[in-house]
Parts: sequence; C-alpha cells; structure tokens
Amino acid sequence: MMTKEQIVESLFKVLSENMSLLNMDKFHSDARLLEDLALDSSMVLHMLMLLEVEYEMAMDENALMNEDFETVRAVANILYAGQNLPKHEKGLEVYEDVKIHCVASNLAEVVKRFPQLDHRILYFAVSDANACIDDRFVLTYHNENINHDIFFNWYERLYGMPIRPWYDKQASKEQNLAILETLVQKRAPGQHILVMLDMFHLPERENEFNKDPFPHYVMLGPTNNPDLWFMYDPDYRWEGVFNKDRILNAVAQPTVSGGYVFSEQGARATPVEEVIAFFDASVVPDANPVTDMIRAIITAHINGEDKNGEPLPLENLIKAVEEIPVMSPRKYAYEHGFAFFWRELELPEQEFDDWCDVIDELAKTYKLIQFNAMKLAVTKKEAFAEKLFQLLDQQDEREFKLKQRLIEVKDSWAKTMLEPSDTQQLEGACL
Repeated sequence: MMTKEQIVESLFKVLSENMSLLNMDKFHSDARLLEDLALDSSMVLHMLMLLEVEYEMAMDENALMNEDFETVRAVANILYAGQNLPKHEKGLEVYEDVKIHCVASNLAEVVKRFPQLDHRILYFAVSDANACIDDRFVLTYHNENINHDIFFNWYERLYGMPIRPWYDKQASKEQNLAILETLVQKRAPGQHILVMLDMFHLPERENEFNKDPFPHYVMLGPTNNPDLWFMYDPDYRWEGVFNKDRILNAVAQPTVSGGYVFSEQGARATPVEEVIAFFDASVVPDANPVTDMIRAIITAHINGEDKNGEPLPLENLIKAVEEIPVMSPRKYAYEHGFAFFWRELELPEQEFDDWCDVIDELAKTYKLIQFNAMKLAVTKKEAFAEKLFQLLDQQDEREFKLKQRLIEVKDSWAKTMLEPSDTQQLEGACL
C-alpha cells in the first residue's frame, strides 16, 4: 500500500521525468492540473496511464470515466482510495484537516509505508507533549527549553529504523546549510531528511495561526532540477516543490535550528515490551500539563506578578494564551491510543465512539477557555475568572477519565500479549 505522500511524489516523477513538463515549479498538492500545470484531458489520461505502467497504480475504470481530476490532491485521493485498504481503520486517518504535531507526523509518515508497523504508537507521546510558559507567563510551543527527544530517542527502539541528528548546534548556520545541501543532493533510497524551518518565510504555505516566527519540521528531497527541492509536510498534508534557495533561507532564520536523518533500513514491528515502555514514558497519569499551564498563566495574571516579581498587567492575558490553538489539537492524539488498543482487543465500537466524543469536547473546550480569557483581560470582571477556573476543572475531569480508561485498556492489552512469566517480570521491573 502506498501513502498519499508517496502517490504525490510518483505523480511528480511522471510529470517531470516521463512527460518532461516545463512548469514543474508550480507543482504541489493543491495545484490545478489545467490552470497551474497546463495539463489538458489527454495529458491527464497519459499521466494516469504512466502511473499504472511505471508505478503499478491503476485507476479504477469507474473513477476514470466519472471523476473530475481537478487537482493533484484529487488524483492522489482517488488512487489512494482505490488501493486494497484495511476495512477497519479507526483513529485520526479520518481527520485530515487536524494538525497535531509536526515531528510525530513526519516520523509517522515513514512508518505508514510498512503494513506490519503501526504509526499510532508514536502518538502516545503527543497529548502531553512538551510546551512551556516563559518568565512572563506566556504559553509557547517552541523555545530553546523545549525538545522532542522522546520521539527521536525512541524511534529506533519502536520501529528498528536508525535516526541521528545532522544539525550541529555548535556549528554556524552556513556550515549547517552546507550539510543540508549535501544531504539532499546525495539522498540515498529509503533515506529521509528532516529539518526545522521558519514557515513564515514561505508565505505560499499555510500559516493558519498567523505566526511569526512559525517553526515547523518538514522533510526534503531532490528533484531532477538542482534549483528545485521537493518538500514533504505530512502534518499539513502538503507536498510540492520549492526553490532551493528559498527553503535554505527559511532554514537559515535565527528562530529555528534542528534536523535529523533517518533510514527505512531495519524497519520492523514494535515489540510488545517497547509499546508498554513507551506508553509509560509518554502518558502523564497524575497531571494534565497543558491545562495546568493555562491555570498557572491565568492565576499569575490575576495576581499581577511574573516569575521575576515584575508587574504583570491583566490585559497581557490575551497575548499569553494566543498559542492555545496550537496546543489543543494535540488532544486528538488520544484517539490513536484508543484506536490501537481497541482494535487489538476487539472492544465494542460504540464505546470507542463515545470516548471520541469526549476527546472532541476536550480539544474544543480550549477555544472556550481562550475566549473567556480574552473577556477577562478586557473587562477585568471576576465572573469571567470564575468561569475560567470552572472550565479548567471540567477539562481536568475529562482528561483524567480519558487517561484512566486508556491505561486500563493498555494494561488489559499487555496481559493479553505477554505470557504470564513475562507479565510478572515486567511488574517486578516496575517495583
């Protein structure tokens, strides 16, 4: 089975190499076949024929006769759906508009290329993923104190695929850019190059949070044109080409630093013991870090003092919580956890759906919290403070119930998968 990203990459190769289209600098997921890529109906058929002959991606005849192929994404979606997909797919596959965590999305994209691997395991670490509040009690998802080590340190343990940093934080930007150019130019088959760049400097790309800076991880690869690089962004479901120099400029920004290279070599299914260990290392059973941070931010602004004892005006609260929309979608990662264990244990689907409703309410209530924080900042009315703390208490109640049930099904799964002696040995190791 091919992922949508692999299908889009194959489309690019057919158009640029087999058909030698000249305007491939306009190629991306949402490019229009006629208006942007100048493909008439006969050329579209030629493209589909080459996909079948060269890449064994056959278009269903009914789709061929009846579908409108307006964009690259439309073609990819039809070809993806035409594969022999598993009939029972639960989890975030249905929520393609949700942007959860760029590191997890990039690493999971490669895992999805192997049917025997399960990418949902990675998302155990997303719901409580790192964030922080600075000295002025501002919530942020990115600063020098935040890292994603839990994903990078566990990736090979979980899936057998080696991963190493290529970005040297002790070296200059120029040196790191030179390393990146060499990696992309000489990328080996099955190798993946991950880099952090500032998306604010690529304004054509989606920036729904209107962030400046906008640190974001993507994967890069070469094309048959040395001036164009292929960009893979699984978190935003976007693939396409960019001018190499513009990508390098976005990587060169002082607001970003980081990069990894990993290989598909050694890919294998995750051992049961490693699933359990990663879950235990990822899920915080006795706290809800995001809700706790928001509560601390609101309390500090009400008290009017920052971490250094400096005055903290209540009107600053609007700015302090503006990154809540970046954090709240991460709660949808709970669905991956429930889906993984639910499918393995063959539990009732209705209960799964009920928990999905709770997860949805948990994620969406953060918008209500942000809205009431704005009202408190502007009006300074005590009633809005009381409302905020009620909402935060409700969030804690929801999330603790979610975690309790998730831990229950994880423990049930562990007992099912491990031999009695293995279970005893694991329990002994935890004492």
